[in-house]
Amino acid sequence: MRLRSLALLTTAAVLATSACVPTSTETRPQPRPSVSEEEVTPIATPDDAPEISVVDSSPGGAKETDPLWQGLAKAAQEKKPIYLKTWVHTANPDLPTSGQVTVTADSPNSVSVTVDAANVNRDQSPFLRIQGLFDVEEVGTSAYTLTTVNSDDIPELDPKGPDDKTRCTAADAQDRINLAADDLSADPSKREEFRQQWGASPQVWWGIQMTAKSLSEEGGVAGDYLTEACGQYLGQ
Repeated sequence: MRLRSLALLTTAAVLATSACVPTSTETRPQPRPSVSEEEVTPIATPDDAPEISVVDSSPGGAKETDPLWQGLAKAAQEKKPIYLKTWVHTANPDLPTSGQVTVTADSPNSVSVTVDAANVNRDQSPFLRIQGLFDVEEVGTSAYTLTTVNSDDIPELDPKGPDDKTRCTAADAQDRINLAADDLSADPSKREEFRQQWGASPQVWWGIQMTAKSLSEEGGVAGDYLTEACGQYLGQ
């Protein structure tokens, strides 16, 4: 099904209990849509898993809000390998298929990651997935070079839940996704909880983060991120 082109997901429609809809005579609360609780399967980290890992969708932008940048900085400082299974939305997805390539999120002031082209999956372009175990070298204030240790997948570290297609085409997708973006905007400290709920659908999780960020900024207007995340599944 189509979700009315996700129109409500890309406006400033505020769905929190504190949101208000003005009328000619009053301002009254707009009720939250009624959706079932998210089912969350705890992630059991294997004993032999790398100490530093980032299995996530990077929102790009400042180090303070980007788990990819934070993980790379920690790995470089502590001289420990990092396991990445990280999705990055980039404006330049047409990278060479051999040699080293540089992946940078299309958010302003994002970290740049130089890595072997073989470790960058392009199947969901412009969402690129960097995957493998890497040694990390900091080569600038916002730039890192990765040396591949191995390209193994560690599926035990993956969040469990519906994939992007299932999320985007669900009957309650518009309400559920919009609520997640609004709630994350209201309480960014719950990011890890949201990652475990939504990380199995990395494109949607990216869109939720970006929408939450734009709602938190001055003006509170959501960008078109969720249409970007779901467009391929809705025929857009």
